[in-house]
Amino acid sequence: MSAILQFCAVVVAAIATIYVTGQGGMLSRKCLELFHGKAGCLPIPELHNVTLHYFTLRGRAEAIRLIMEDTGIAYEQNLFTGATWPDAKKAGIESGIFPFGQVPAIVTDSGFSLVQSHAIVHYLGRTKGLDCDCLDVQQCEVLAAGAEDFGSKLSKLVYASEFTADMWDDYMKNVAPIWLSHFEKLAPQIRSEETSFFTGGRITWVDYLIFNMLDGQVEFGKLDVGLPTVDVLEPYPKLSSFYNRFRTREKIAAYLNSDRRLPYSGPKVTPKKEETKDKPKEN
Repeated sequence: MSAILQFCAVVVAAIATIYVTGQGGMLSRKCLELFHGKAGCLPIPELHNVTLHYFTLRGRAEAIRLIMEDTGIAYEQNLFTGATWPDAKKAGIESGIFPFGQVPAIVTDSGFSLVQSHAIVHYLGRTKGLDCDCLDVQQCEVLAAGAEDFGSKLSKLVYASEFTADMWDDYMKNVAPIWLSHFEKLAPQIRSEETSFFTGGRITWVDYLIFNMLDGQVEFGKLDVGLPTVDVLEPYPKLSSFYNRFRTREKIAAYLNSDRRLPYSGPKVTPKKEETKDKPKEN
């Protein structure tokens, strides 16, 4: 009996020491990793038979496609057009799969559904052991929010009712460099492919968001607006290294070069209105 009590005392003392020394998070993480067989702060069971609901463009669903393609999550797509979306939106709100009347959304054959692009990417990452480590969770949220903010700057131009070459030029000179400079400071050092990721020295769900955000900037820089195109990542060696390494991942490269990927749909330059001068009336 005394031996059992001594063993219990040792276990309690060991657990207390772990928490007092600030290693409680590590203990919890290791327990979760052992239980689920995958890394990350909050790993969860995998999803199967995913249907992605979105429009016939890359947009906010592309990071979701990237993580599903790279991790081998089987999925199909239900893509809407301007004509089919109103009825689909109404039905989705009524059924509850589009709680905000927006897409992207994912639905599984078990009835599980989820909306909001970043929440979906994060959730899918958790199912594949790509959640951030517990000590990196806050930094991952910061990076994801930063990618959202930067992406929103570009979205305003991509979906502008009128888009001009001057707007593109101003963005290339005054907006993109500021944000890319911020991310260059946060980018991983140029190392081997196995460690060139934004947090924890391994790939996480955040890397897919950042790659997709950078890819949008690269495509926009190559847009034909009648001005010389711009290699937006050329001045940023760490971002350029991350971007180029990520796009050569075997399954990512296969997807990027496949017919499954929708073409880039950038804005078209609005033709300038011809100036009309008042002509003198003929007598």
